[in-house]
Amino acid sequence: MRWLKSWFDETDWPRDPRLDVSRDAVWELSLDGRARGWLTTSVGIMRTFPFLNEKQEQMWSQVHWLDGDDGYLEEDYGPEWYAVEELLAGYFLTSEPGSFEDTKFTAIPITGSKRDRLWELLKHGSKG
Repeated sequence: MRWLKSWFDETDWPRDPRLDVSRDAVWELSLDGRARGWLTTSVGIMRTFPFLNEKQEQMWSQVHWLDGDDGYLEEDYGPEWYAVEELLAGYFLTSEPGSFEDTKFTAIPITGSKRDRLWELLKHGSKG
């Protein structure tokens, strides 16, 4: 059973520094200067193919619109990190509510106590 214990051991997982800004983060999403909602992001661990022996991180994101609707959790994987790269560039591409058209929202990270309150309120990953 030692192999099983080592399989789930999280102590030696690689940490990608590009993901640090996305670890339990809240982003304000705006369009044309108007707030439209928030994006919550978290980082988890995973094993990858072909033999599930490769360890890496993954980012989970969830959109929370001002009207109370929450999107589904979406995954982002490296090495490309498409969503992470978008956030680092100051935007997030997602479907706009109502029109369902892909829209480029401005994404600004929220920090401090405001981030803490929103993280608790939005309940990343528990709705959608």
